[in-house]
Amino acid sequence: MNTEAIQQALDDRAGIGGTVSIPPGEFVTGPLQVGDETTLRIENGATLRFVEDYDAFPTAESRWEGWDQVGFHPCLWVRDAENVEITGKGAVDGSGEYWWGFYDAEYPEGLADRLAEFAERNEYQDDVSSFTLRPPLLQIYDSENVTVSGITLRNSPFWNTHVVYSADVTIHDVSIENPADAPNGDGIDVDSSRFVRISDTYINAGDDVICLKSGKDEPGREVGEPARNITVTNCTVEAGHGGVVIGSEMSGDVRDVTVSNCTFTETDRGIRIKTQRGRGGGVEDLHFENIVMRTVACPFVVNGYYFTPLDSDPQPVDESTPMVRNVHFSNITARDVESAAFLAGLPERRLEGITFSDVRIDATRSLDATDLDPAMADGYEQAHGLFCKSIADVSLSDVTVRTPDAPAMRFEDTDRVSLDGLSVESGSPPPLEIEDVGATRIRGCVLPDDGPFLRADGEETRTISLRGNHGSPTIDVDGAPTLEIDRQ
Repeated sequence: MNTEAIQQALDDRAGIGGTVSIPPGEFVTGPLQVGDETTLRIENGATLRFVEDYDAFPTAESRWEGWDQVGFHPCLWVRDAENVEITGKGAVDGSGEYWWGFYDAEYPEGLADRLAEFAERNEYQDDVSSFTLRPPLLQIYDSENVTVSGITLRNSPFWNTHVVYSADVTIHDVSIENPADAPNGDGIDVDSSRFVRISDTYINAGDDVICLKSGKDEPGREVGEPARNITVTNCTVEAGHGGVVIGSEMSGDVRDVTVSNCTFTETDRGIRIKTQRGRGGGVEDLHFENIVMRTVACPFVVNGYYFTPLDSDPQPVDESTPMVRNVHFSNITARDVESAAFLAGLPERRLEGITFSDVRIDATRSLDATDLDPAMADGYEQAHGLFCKSIADVSLSDVTVRTPDAPAMRFEDTDRVSLDGLSVESGSPPPLEIEDVGATRIRGCVLPDDGPFLRADGEETRTISLRGNHGSPTIDVDGAPTLEIDRQ
């Protein structure tokens, strides 16, 4: 055990500056804390391995799954510190398999006592709180000007890297590795933090890969600290539940986010926004651009019904009603995927300002390729096409969608749909369906000649405008008594 020697060296440097270097070799340690003005350098060939002993991890106050609570002390903790660097070419290993073994098993007496202590002190618990109080591998808490670079972070007991209540954090040229069966094995969670930059990083995670959060439900709204001013660029993602995920703990807002120049391979979903009634908060002003996805179950998910029924009546709008608006996808290619997209807002607060520009989706992979529900919304039957429901306005410009069957796109309960330069390839026509859509504009699109391009239904379907399209569009009208069609 090297805990005392390493922690003493870190304490000696805290506040006065300097470097603590871990030389080549394996060093087993209990949890460590890095203080002000300190550089922790893990040299090439060095492994900092955290001990397989829950008794070595004291109780600590932090944030787990969106709530401020007590749990096990993080493995490597930067807390209340400024001007910290963790760097090198070595590895930090959380010995996660030891902790994962307790997840669905009967707890030993000592661990059960610790968890009982946590439950007595913690105010909140829900049905997803099953042993989520395990230690994260690296947590940056209430700190400023922190850089993590070069190292490998692997086998986390819980979330791998957690940035919470912090500012001016850089994660660059890092490798993050958690196996697929690691419970809650998120890659990087940016939680109620600002001015965060993630770049040139490789992540293979057992859960959400890069996740942006800001607290859960009323406690998250009371804290009111958004995740904001975040950039993710030049990252390579392999496996995981989602390449970049927002929520579902987003009650303190997530805003001003740019994700660019990334590749996602074999992730369950690509770009994923998830929320539900009761969360409150807002997600807004997100830009996703220059992204390539391959073998992803569903590349685009915006889900207002996370683990709740999709078909429901409007509810009164209050502070617990979440909001998603101004989400932009551009220059994105998704190949060999199962479902093109799932976007569903709440009927009482629709998604606003959703745009796709220069997007190519090949959704011809068999729906049986995985057993995944693309959205985790109860009552949704998976299909190949792009599905949109309860949206104020959605715009698709220069978008190509290929599916093995029709429809390639379906819009329901939406105010305005704008399609410019759309090209679709699907099975038997029509490739496009609308139901209860107020206004549909179709311009400059490539339309099929072998049947109707559009099927319109619903009493709230009002107008369709067709201008400058390629082909002779025909429309199958069924149950849209007030529909007006403008052709030019």
